[in-house]
Amino acid sequence: MSSQESTEEAMASGNTMIEMIKVSRTYHPNITALSEISLSIETGEMFFLIGPSGAGKTTLLKLISNMEVPTKGLIEIAGHNINKLKGNKLAYLRQKIGVAYQDFKLLNDRTVAENIAISMEVSYKNPKTIKKQVRDLLDQLQLTDKHNSLTGELSRGEQQRVALARSVANSPRLILVDEPTGNLDASTTKRVMELLNRSKQAGATIVIATHDASIYKQGKHRVMELRNGVIHSLTRGNT
Repeated sequence: MSSQESTEEAMASGNTMIEMIKVSRTYHPNITALSEISLSIETGEMFFLIGPSGAGKTTLLKLISNMEVPTKGLIEIAGHNINKLKGNKLAYLRQKIGVAYQDFKLLNDRTVAENIAISMEVSYKNPKTIKKQVRDLLDQLQLTDKHNSLTGELSRGEQQRVALARSVANSPRLILVDEPTGNLDASTTKRVMELLNRSKQAGATIVIATHDASIYKQGKHRVMELRNGVIHSLTRGNT
């Protein structure tokens, strides 16, 4: 079995998708963003991170996606120590992780369709499959009329939806989203959560950092609150 096949099998079938053991992240000169975080997130779980601005939510997501490395502690994704993966193994794992951060990181000189298609193109998906997936996502997020628009010309709410569509387009096994509904009205928020729930039903593990209580208070999802870089509470939804 190739390393790609073993990674895919682990991400699809393992009981634990994310394991963090005593993870800390500090910045120069002496700023502690996260301290001694220990956490397990199951495969196929939708997990919420809450807490005030500056609590460490975004830092935690960036550590999980390997955009940053911990100052100390262990992070495993599907049994792989993500900070020790190199070359093709790391590149392949990253293809299985979809991310949508608050700064969007869209290519503003490219069209909406081109931005969403990128993750599928690097995985060498069939062009017809890519075209259909892009149109389906735009329809689900009420962006059909923006197909050929440059992302730099969109509103922040529209850009946010494009970033989210891009994060789920390649059917990743792990999806990390930071404030996915911050610029959206109630109706569009509902569409966004329906899209994420469809990904969850397809087997994806989803971690959402949010201030929007309406998207996590209903349901049986686990909710972890961070304060000043430490875990303040870890609870389950009300119903």
